[in-house]
Amino acid sequence: MRTEMGISQEELAYRCDMQPSHIGQIERGQKNPTLVTLEKLAQGFNTTVSDLTDFDKNPAIPNDKTMNKIVSYLYKLNDKEKSQVLNIVKTFIER
Repeated sequence: MRTEMGISQEELAYRCDMQPSHIGQIERGQKNPTLVTLEKLAQGFNTTVSDLTDFDKNPAIPNDKTMNKIVSYLYKLNDKEKSQVLNIVKTFIER
């Protein structure tokens, strides 16, 4: 999911309040995530633990590079800025 979103291990670690090295160890299969770690990862991916662990479903994050780049930028905004972006997006949809 991280690579599909186009974000680095460092960015994901920041979003999850984890160490980048821990993210790398999980990705390489050197460590298995605990439930607490899965909850942090779900928060970082803006999804649920259930979606992270449901391998029969479609991925929680679609493989759409443009959308993933937009989401990556949105994570850097504060709540007020996110609300402003939402209002802008609504104007396109409600035409």
